[in-house]
Amino acid sequence: MSILRKKWNVINKNDHSALEKVLENRIDIKNSEIQELHDPFLFNDMKKAVERIAEAIENQEKIVIFGDYDVDGITASAILIGILRKLNANIIYRLPNRVNDGYGLSDKFINEFIEEGVNLIITVDCGIACVDQIAMADENGIDTIITDHHRIQARIPKAYAILHPKDNSSYPCDELTGAGVAFKLAQALIETNVDESERENFLNSLLEFACMGTISDMGPLYGENRLIVQRGLKGISKTQWPGLEELKKVAKISNDKAVTASAIGFQLGPRINAAGRIGDPYKALELLIRDDNGPETEQLAAELETLNLQRREMTEQAIESAISRIDSENPPCLIFEYSADWHVGVLGLIAGKLSEKYGRPSIILKDKGDTLVASARSLEYFNIIEAITACSEHLVSFGGHAQAAGLTIEKSKLPEFIEAIEKYAKEKLKNIELEPTLNIDCEIQGKEINMSFLDKITNLAPFGVGNASPKFLIRNVSVESPAQVGKDKNHLRFTINTATKNYRVIAFRMGGVLEQVKNNPSIDLVFTIEKNNWNGREYIGIQALDFQINGE
Repeated sequence: MSILRKKWNVINKNDHSALEKVLENRIDIKNSEIQELHDPFLFNDMKKAVERIAEAIENQEKIVIFGDYDVDGITASAILIGILRKLNANIIYRLPNRVNDGYGLSDKFINEFIEEGVNLIITVDCGIACVDQIAMADENGIDTIITDHHRIQARIPKAYAILHPKDNSSYPCDELTGAGVAFKLAQALIETNVDESERENFLNSLLEFACMGTISDMGPLYGENRLIVQRGLKGISKTQWPGLEELKKVAKISNDKAVTASAIGFQLGPRINAAGRIGDPYKALELLIRDDNGPETEQLAAELETLNLQRREMTEQAIESAISRIDSENPPCLIFEYSADWHVGVLGLIAGKLSEKYGRPSIILKDKGDTLVASARSLEYFNIIEAITACSEHLVSFGGHAQAAGLTIEKSKLPEFIEAIEKYAKEKLKNIELEPTLNIDCEIQGKEINMSFLDKITNLAPFGVGNASPKFLIRNVSVESPAQVGKDKNHLRFTINTATKNYRVIAFRMGGVLEQVKNNPSIDLVFTIEKNNWNGREYIGIQALDFQINGE
């Protein structure tokens, strides 16, 4: 059994080289690559949306951009604020507070917009489920343009225009995130309203935000999503957005090194998300759209750093509490846990960690008295939003994606909902082996690991959903100098001897198995590789994902 108690699934077992196997595993991704962004007017309602915005700008009508509190929603908002400011539109913007407002448009916001004299609402990363609120706006003379990518439900809002990649559209990329859809609207506005000499530079600056939203919202990295991320990462590496530059500083991302998708997912994204999870999402949005790098910009970045540290501590404590209640030897097919003590902003993080650990879909709820709110996460073999939709008669509201969703339920209805969704899950999962699985590209020999090999692997980047960083299995390597590292000694560092060369390995959150490694110095190791730099010297870095101690 592996250290993390995972089943290892080696994808490619043919007789080719490790590099050939990795390429074979990604042939569909390579075949989907495009060189130019798609025409934004392939969206069904794009022409209609652009003409309505142009009319609003010409008449100085008041436009409100209404976003969401996560990275996708915040970056999507920044994109449209950027282009509409460029076009001298009369704009205001609003983000809901996760705790006080919940997700999406509400009657409260519509009433505010009526009082503010708003003429046009543009939603980003939300809106497709807000049927009643958009009808209310329409009754009061306010048009709405929806830009969204969440699941389209049975009732569709009667909006002025709907930009949705799955809206019976001829649009070629149906996996755009909220930031991706907002970017396509911005692209259309740039093509029709910005001087040709400025278009490319301004478009590239907005691609930085679209890239961040795509990675953070786990958009599959093929087709146009892949191109958005490729170009966006280049821009972020030398960003001219002062707020983003300051955020890179607090996240310790050097300008001397190209920014990777991993840096977005694990360094920049969480700091933006922290504001929406446990603080004020406006702080993150204001940081991104600032046009100077003065003391206020530094202060906003510092506040996001503090919030992220708080979020991390809250999440770790909640996960420990949840794990203590679950029978690790025989976990249920669908994990339910809830507490009044958990912050609503970390429910999704708890659910994600439990799904990863136990290989089960998870629904994590916060007790709010008469109601509960929940975040759900799942794995590729179980569509969580379809499961929730099938049991939606018990819910107040719900929405989301195949592997991430949210819901609100009256506490009195919880037993019925649990019974219904567990029955659904048992039926869907009855022929599936439920255990945490680690998918591995292929086995590799020590002699294949070198800088040339790493350069070829790196050319397959960016890595993320749909194009995972290549994972390798090397067998029977000896371990030398194992030691616990990190502030809390919870990580493990050691050296492996591959018979051709020694490599330093870091194993995050595996410090607890130090004694086992010391006593059994031969392991089978699953790992990823990357190029590291120390004092101007490049070397191959290996990150352990899991390992099995031989002889146990």
